[in-house]
Amino acid sequence: MISLILADDHQLMRQGLSQVLNADPELAVIGECGDGQELINQALKLSPDVIVMDISMPKMSGLVAIDKLLAQRPDARILVLSMHNELEYIETMQQAGARGYMLKESSADELINAIKLVAAGKQVFPDQTTTDIHPGSKSRVNPLTALTRREREVFFLVAAGNTSRKIAELLNMSLKTAENHRSNIYKKLEVGSSAELIRLAGKAGLLE
Repeated sequence: MISLILADDHQLMRQGLSQVLNADPELAVIGECGDGQELINQALKLSPDVIVMDISMPKMSGLVAIDKLLAQRPDARILVLSMHNELEYIETMQQAGARGYMLKESSADELINAIKLVAAGKQVFPDQTTTDIHPGSKSRVNPLTALTRREREVFFLVAAGNTSRKIAELLNMSLKTAENHRSNIYKKLEVGSSAELIRLAGKAGLLE
């Protein structure tokens, strides 16, 4: 039996997924959550075989949630289920450590098959030759490739409009450390302010 946690901020989506997945005799949904922080708490407590999660969630973005979870449980098997078919999202989630990426437009059978493959230790990502990947996405530059795992966490918090003091509080670090991370990010991405960073993130399609 493959145990699952579902993370999506839409309750109806979670309920529908849960019904579909529980109908398969090899799958069992043992937890559901609506935000990134709750996902981390449940994953560490329940230790599911596979985590099926969305990217866009309140309190904590999917990327930050993946980073935080894998830092505490490196063996976690994460399958991203998203509406975003841009290459930036797919590549960023793969680089962050997700084992698979499925589009929400996929069929139930395709999702179930992907979950079983991820549970078996395989990776499942869209094939560009068969999947309708956003045609303009290749021309964008993904700024996250230049950043460390910790810097990516700070990047998303800055992009969300948080001050250095708030970032220090959220990531349990000193104000000086938060400011140092922020400064290093600005240097690496060649921006001079949070407004420029937000514009850069928007152009790369990382704010949705």
